[in-house]
Amino acid sequence: MNKIITNKIKNSPHLSGVYLFFNKKEVVYVGKANDLNSRLKSYLNNKIKKNQTIDIYANNLKWIITNNDTEALILESKLIKKHSPRVNIILKDNKNYFFVKITNDKFPKIFITHNDKDVDGTILGPFTSGTHLKNLLKLLRLIFPFCNCKTMHKKQCFNTQISLCPGYCCQKHISYTKSDLQVYQNNINNIIKVLQGNNKIILKNLYKDIEKAVNNQEFEKANLIKKQILALDNIFKHQSILNVNYEKIHIEAIQELSTLFESKVTIKNIEMYDVSNIAGQFATASLVFFTDGNPNKKEYKKFKIKYTELKPNDLLMLKEVFNRRINNIHWHQPDLILIDGGVNQLKTAIAVFNNDKNFKNVLLGSLAKGKKQLLVFKQDIIEYIDLKSLSKDLANMLVNIQNESHRFAISYHHKLYLQNLKNDH
Repeated sequence: MNKIITNKIKNSPHLSGVYLFFNKKEVVYVGKANDLNSRLKSYLNNKIKKNQTIDIYANNLKWIITNNDTEALILESKLIKKHSPRVNIILKDNKNYFFVKITNDKFPKIFITHNDKDVDGTILGPFTSGTHLKNLLKLLRLIFPFCNCKTMHKKQCFNTQISLCPGYCCQKHISYTKSDLQVYQNNINNIIKVLQGNNKIILKNLYKDIEKAVNNQEFEKANLIKKQILALDNIFKHQSILNVNYEKIHIEAIQELSTLFESKVTIKNIEMYDVSNIAGQFATASLVFFTDGNPNKKEYKKFKIKYTELKPNDLLMLKEVFNRRINNIHWHQPDLILIDGGVNQLKTAIAVFNNDKNFKNVLLGSLAKGKKQLLVFKQDIIEYIDLKSLSKDLANMLVNIQNESHRFAISYHHKLYLQNLKNDH
């Protein structure tokens, strides 16, 4: 980097914002950062190919300070779209960017994609951080519920039960009113405005809506709009709101979970197991580990099942995995062990872990996906709890852990299956 850029980097602030590398008046690269100083210093490393490319084109640097990382994410997207910086375009061609697709359905669905050429819908972006974009959409969905079901279905989807999806948009034989349709479309329009950086317009419209609702004595509707305004205000005014919000959400969910298990200490570490196989073949199991509600991938473990009977037996496979687990006491100790399955899977875990001196004080439970239940083992009895009776935050956290466990088991199972196909050929 030239001296002008190097000096500016050294004097850059420890604040969130967007930075722009220039070649005279041309913007050649746009990026975002939680900490501008820390991020910009990484560009002084000339061994990185992207840095070498920027160094070739850039002779100046500027930055724009934002209130938080959400604003930086959206501003970065607007500036990339406005200036089409040459280095950003190179990265975009390499599929490094994320886009939000909003379908053309009567009840539009929202998905994250790498494909910006899809004409069947509205495409917003590009966004450089998939993680921050995903977290922002999670927050927006709490405020403006929307659907992402790929097909219509007979029963309520889980997201409907935890108020993230209206339900009438994806469930067969469910009637809806013009008002329902208008509310849904307003939700989608508000999300589009947020992603385009037009949050002031949304707030202005919501204040008009709340005044209209109060005048019509629709106080329940007015209260809902008030909550939406406060939530949006939080997103755009508080520093690092994504991290703060999710940390608070996880803390409250874990406290609720600890209460359910009547634990004397707050549950911090959760370990969950899942088995994957095809008719007993290429059987695998996963152990995923969550700390304070977040995945702790350093503690993930995968098991290649040694059970070789042709007839599949998930209980014997789980028993094998549990016995292998108790022989590895140097692994990080959980406060709670969850199993993907019902009462028989939980009883298998109880039989193994409760009879081991190192695990007898570890809490045990299971998640029955079909019945959408949490099974809690305490005081020598098993209690059945419907997920819909839990808070939305705890239900979301448990489903997230279960989905991650399933994903990790399936990915290892597929790997073994593909290796076998290669060996056969």
